[in-house]
Amino acid sequence: MLGSIIAITVALAGLGAIITTSAILYDILKYAGAAYLIYLGVSMWRRKFTFKGKLSLFQISQVQIFRDTFLVSAFNPKDMLFFVAFLPQFIAYEGAVFTQLIILGTTFVALGGLNTILWSSMAGGFRNMITNSNVMGRINKVGGTGLFSAGIFTAISGRLS
Repeated sequence: MLGSIIAITVALAGLGAIITTSAILYDILKYAGAAYLIYLGVSMWRRKFTFKGKLSLFQISQVQIFRDTFLVSAFNPKDMLFFVAFLPQFIAYEGAVFTQLIILGTTFVALGGLNTILWSSMAGGFRNMITNSNVMGRINKVGGTGLFSAGIFTAISGRLS
């Protein structure tokens, strides 16, 4: 949610418009984001798990999880493009535009947060099943492959126009 707040704020502040018109800035953010996704994917593939009775004994801290998800969501240029392209469609320009953008951005973040909470709660039900190191290793391989693939796809994809 915090990453989305940053992306929306940057888009609303005008950087989103600059990024959409500047091929160089867009490419810098795109390739930096792609490299980071690839790094996260490789890290997930290499991560080892040893459980000592509790799921909370992962070898990754909550700070690392927060940092990784924040960086991916806050600095994704496609999110900024999305906000720049999506939000203006719902603006009544004869009204208070800035206020409307704030309301729409806040609604987007709130719904995204609700989605995350629901998925997290549902995942909590699978806690006992995934405390097996082999199962968690396979889950990480799938997730790592997804992140790595997303990084490659981001690197080779063209600009949205």
